Amino acid sequence: MTDSTLTPLFIEEFKWCKVKAGESCVVLTEPGSRRDYAEAAQTALAAMGARVFQVMLPSRPVTDEGGVPSAGRGTATILLDDFPEVTELLKRCNFIVDLSIGALIHAKQRAEIRQSGARTLLIKEPPDALARLIPTEERRQRIDAAVARLKSAKEMHVASKTGTDFRADLVGSTVQGAYGFCDKPGSSATWATCAVLAYPASTRVNGDVVLAPGDIVFPFYRYVESTVALRFKDGFVDRVEGSGLDAELIRDYFARWNERNAYGISHVGWGLHEKALWDALAFYRADEASGVDGRSFEGNFLISTGPNYAANRHSRCHFDIPMRHCSITLDGEAVVVEGKVVGRA
Repeated sequence: MTDSTLTPLFIEEFKWCKVKAGESCVVLTEPGSRRDYAEAAQTALAAMGARVFQVMLPSRPVTDEGGVPSAGRGTATILLDDFPEVTELLKRCNFIVDLSIGALIHAKQRAEIRQSGARTLLIKEPPDALARLIPTEERRQRIDAAVARLKSAKEMHVASKTGTDFRADLVGSTVQGAYGFCDKPGSSATWATCAVLAYPASTRVNGDVVLAPGDIVFPFYRYVESTVALRFKDGFVDRVEGSGLDAELIRDYFARWNERNAYGISHVGWGLHEKALWDALAFYRADEASGVDGRSFEGNFLISTGPNYAANRHSRCHFDIPMRHCSITLDGEAVVVEGKVVGRA
């Protein structure tokens, strides 16, 4: 897309985020951020009457302070760690456009930024995906309904023909919808996402999650090619079973962090975006998309490990695993049957 088409698209998205004239808006970048997105964001916000400025911070090495080597994708950013004054600045803004490479989603400073009331929008996907996955009112209503249903549930059960048999206690969990926009004080979103998620506070999370060919593992940006079984016991992955490369990759990535929290349940939920593409990884390069399609495609079971704020666990190791063909029930009532959302044609 050209600048002339990007700017109207950004204006449309920012309207969903309830940007108002006079609001203080910051575009957070680092040297590797997309320059066209930074320019489009600033132009769009200025056209909406907002007071907009850009902050660029230096990129941090991909090896963190604990010496853990990382590919730099899928781990919580440490971009703000040396700049507490920038964190304070972000807390005083109304709206943050996050164009950083690592993203603020799982940054240590995320909670205090949200508590200040700042709304944060992460933008990662290529232009055609942003346009294809733009929010709609009908989809917002479906997410609202899914959030209400998940909040009322006490237990989630997930099963599949490949062997998944997994239960999560949802009592006390933090439930949120991934709408693709942030319109409430303290909310955060990734443009184009569409899912409903629960962060279990309980450790009563047990059973087997069996990955099958075609399931996706982030941050590897890789389709599973051989069966892998994640054995959950009391809220943590107790064993990773499998003889193929996929199992070896998962075991190695878990182990390199040398911390128990890496194995803990982060969140569970399902995708709700009817226009998201399961096969998007086959078409977008890993350096141009963050996997929103894979995380959002309608009817997936999305299970994640690592950081869990409901359980007060922090970890820079984070797996997102969207799975196909699973059946999800809440307190015995089906919401997804073999990868199809109940009530959707």
